[in-house]
Amino acid sequence: MQDSVINPGQVVAVSVPGSIMLLGEHSVLYSQPAVACAVDRYMRVQVEPLAGREIIVESALGPYCSHLDNLQACTSHRFLVEILRRWRTILACGLKINIVSEFSHTVGLGSSAAVTVALESALRRICGLSIDQQAILPACVDVVRTVQGRGSGTDLAASVYGGVIAFDADTLQVQRLSSGLPIDLYYAGYKTPTTDVLARVAEEAVPVSGVVGGLYRLMGDVSREAIAAIKADDLPQLGRCMNMYQGLLDALNVNDATLSAIVYGLRALPGVLGAKISGSGLGDCVCALGDTGAGLPGFERIPVSVSPVGVSVDVFPR
Repeated sequence: MQDSVINPGQVVAVSVPGSIMLLGEHSVLYSQPAVACAVDRYMRVQVEPLAGREIIVESALGPYCSHLDNLQACTSHRFLVEILRRWRTILACGLKINIVSEFSHTVGLGSSAAVTVALESALRRICGLSIDQQAILPACVDVVRTVQGRGSGTDLAASVYGGVIAFDADTLQVQRLSSGLPIDLYYAGYKTPTTDVLARVAEEAVPVSGVVGGLYRLMGDVSREAIAAIKADDLPQLGRCMNMYQGLLDALNVNDATLSAIVYGLRALPGVLGAKISGSGLGDCVCALGDTGAGLPGFERIPVSVSPVGVSVDVFPR
């Protein structure tokens, strides 16, 4: 057990940006690159050491109370519980954890990833370890993959590093591409859990398994073209890549009528260079590149900008 360098009466405050996928959905799980960005909707987590070994969590998802040495399972806080399970022999004390999010967990801005990054970073600070991006990311990826069974970690990487990034899920390598892009989000009004979408895609791929591998490789080629376009600040080319990737997502059968209405409605706006599903599909959000002006009637706009910074950690008196 390690002595805490943060005393009762002090609070560790962590701010983590949400994230969205720009390109690479599905194919990132098959050794292809992904492009993602952090967005300026933040998860804010405050962690205060306690004198005992109790864990007290306050969150919009509901309260959680347990003992650090006998952590109780909790579906709504499963990522938090898994992190605490890994740290419980290191932590010298219990914790009071307050979680406040600027975005709902029902909208695909990477809320699970953000809270995972936040708590991992806070515990490193409490134990006197460096807040090192290259240490935080693999630890968080391992947590998410343990809880979910699989996961690329792209949303984690965007939240840790900030800005617009390229990501390799096999090596966990992150390449910073840009500090900003003109993006906008529109919400379909519903969301299918990513694990459910992945299971459906895997099931439907069985009869055409010889084709699907080529489809993922083609998706990877489009993502690489998009990476080159961002580096060259060629937004029209990036828009073309987004439109092309949308067609490939349609080939995976993760599109639907509502998402199509948003995609084609956005593309019809004069300031939009490209539009596609952001995330695994079958609901959630559509991302537009460019200026959507007064918006798209009939659909909820979620105003976001790229957050140039990733996770940040501060300590202050209670």
